[in-house]
Amino acid sequence: MSGSKPDILWAPHHVDRFVVCDSELSLYHIESAVSSELKAGSLRLSEETTATLLSINSDTPYMKCVAWYPKYDPECLLAVGQANGRVVLTSLGQDHNSKSKELIGKEFVPKHARQCNTLAWNPLDSNWLAAGLDKHRADFSVLIWDISSKYTPESAVATEKVRLSAGDTEAGLVVTKPLYELGQNDACLSLCWLPRDQKLLLAGMHRNLAIFDLRNTSQKMFVNTKAVQGVTVDPYFHDRVASFYEGQVAIWDLRKFEKPVLTLTEQPKPLTKVAWCPTRTGLLATLTRDSNIIRLYDMQHTPTPIGDETEPTIIERSVQPCENYIASFAWHPTSQNRMVVVTPNRTMSDFTVFERISLAWSPVTSLMWACGRHLYECTEEGKASSLEKDIATKMRLRALSRYGLDTEQVWRNHLLAGNEDSQLKSLWYTLHYIL
Repeated sequence: MSGSKPDILWAPHHVDRFVVCDSELSLYHIESAVSSELKAGSLRLSEETTATLLSINSDTPYMKCVAWYPKYDPECLLAVGQANGRVVLTSLGQDHNSKSKELIGKEFVPKHARQCNTLAWNPLDSNWLAAGLDKHRADFSVLIWDISSKYTPESAVATEKVRLSAGDTEAGLVVTKPLYELGQNDACLSLCWLPRDQKLLLAGMHRNLAIFDLRNTSQKMFVNTKAVQGVTVDPYFHDRVASFYEGQVAIWDLRKFEKPVLTLTEQPKPLTKVAWCPTRTGLLATLTRDSNIIRLYDMQHTPTPIGDETEPTIIERSVQPCENYIASFAWHPTSQNRMVVVTPNRTMSDFTVFERISLAWSPVTSLMWACGRHLYECTEEGKASSLEKDIATKMRLRALSRYGLDTEQVWRNHLLAGNEDSQLKSLWYTLHYIL
């Protein structure tokens, strides 16, 4: 989420809910449109779907980034990173169990105030929340908080409250001691946990991509690059990572982390978001600023590079989900190739990216085509009469029945042709009498 432009997030465990976040958090429920008339309070997303607003949360101003808690319970818990560096746990009012109540309103505060740029929940140990902040010469820029950690002692909080100028903050809800501190005297612009190992954190720092191993925080593996924004791991190939800088996307292989294995075509405008499709292998979507076009890069059949200078081939295409500029988009977590886009004025569209269709004729005239995960076959119905069949089908069936080869009883050849063509029957009887 950049500036005041809205961003959109799908609920991790509810495929019919998503949240739009800019100056406030708005939770929507998406459902099939049963009629052409909209219900009161519903928004039209497409010809087939509508969205209904369930709740609004305006308790967290100055939002810079949002991350949805990855586990089912509590289901509507979100972490919000603010302009002063605080991370606040909040809810959308849909869950009221005891665990949620203990966490809502909890704040995680860095030593020095500066903007929080990115948040990332650990997918396995869901108590761990990583936050990436702007640079401060006397502080770390990557802080990993344990949301279950004990609160800061009240004596320390009293001093902290004066420093933060937060008169309405409850002393018992402030945590100031992170579980881990990484990236001293640097800035962190993007973060993601590596699925192959819950102790590995990939961070887009000011001038490099760094992999931090929490088992030994004094060491890190890094590569110098400008492409440090929007780091994201391919959900189907955990060693493949995408990041971007200005209008250029870099694809990395973590097994050969010295340089990108692929650099995608540079766009004339700066990129604002890149995201791997969660239901389709090797499909990357990108969005540029002030654009209504989403560009797709299909790396489905990308071969493994043989040499250091070999670049894999990709298929590039563009889709236009709506007429207006797109502020952000989000892939649906389970519906194949489906996404919801949101414009700067919060207009939303539900859109499905259709796959390229591959056609193939069989030697017996059956037609087959592939679309996404589906394979379709088109054949002539067996009940169709010989007069309705395609000429190629007629020729094949007649050849199989040895049509025209009965020289003893010539008139019988019309039976071998199906006995449905009166003109053909007349022809063979005429030949029979002549011969």
